[in-house]
Amino acid sequence: MSVSTGERHRAELALEAYWSAKNLDDLEPLQWPSVGDRIRQARLQAGLSENEIARRLGITIHSYCDLESYDYEAFIVVPLNKIAGLGRILGVQPRVLLLGREGEEVKQTVTFDDVSARVAKKVVESGLSTEQLGDLIGWDIEALLRDPKSLWDFCVDALYHICKALGLDWFAALPDAGKGC
Repeated sequence: MSVSTGERHRAELALEAYWSAKNLDDLEPLQWPSVGDRIRQARLQAGLSENEIARRLGITIHSYCDLESYDYEAFIVVPLNKIAGLGRILGVQPRVLLLGREGEEVKQTVTFDDVSARVAKKVVESGLSTEQLGDLIGWDIEALLRDPKSLWDFCVDALYHICKALGLDWFAALPDAGKGC
C-alpha cells in the first residue's frame, strides 16, 4: 500500500469535507481513519487507564474519552503538542496513531521551522499580508512567523491546510512522539 492511498487518503478526504460541514452532525458520517480504535488499543496494550492518560496529558477525562470515541477529534480538536504527548505516553508515533501502518515508515522530514520559513517566503512572493494569506489558507498564521513552535498549538487540520497551501507534505510535518513543546 502506498502512502498516498488508504488511511492517509481517507484522512485527506475527510479533512477537505470537514470544511464544508455545517455542524458536528455532519462530521460523523465522514470516513475518518480509525484513530479512536488505535488509541484505545495502544492504551490497553500499555496497561493504562483512561484517567491516567487524561491526567498525564493534562486534559479532562471527557476530552480523552472523546479521542477514543470520535475519530475526528484527533484531527480537528486536539493540538499537535497533545498528539505528540499521547504518542510519548503510549510509545507509538503520532503518525501511526493517526494513520496506522502507513505511518510506520515515515519520519518527520518537514520541520516547524520549514513551515514557518515557507510562510514567510509565500508572504513575500505573493505580495499579500500575513493576514490576507492566512485568510486564504483558513488559519491565522501570524504566530508562525514570530515563532515556529507556535505550530504545536495547532491541530492536524490546521497543519494539513497550511502545508497544502505552501506546497509541503503535511504527513512529513507531523511531529515525532519524541519531540514536544
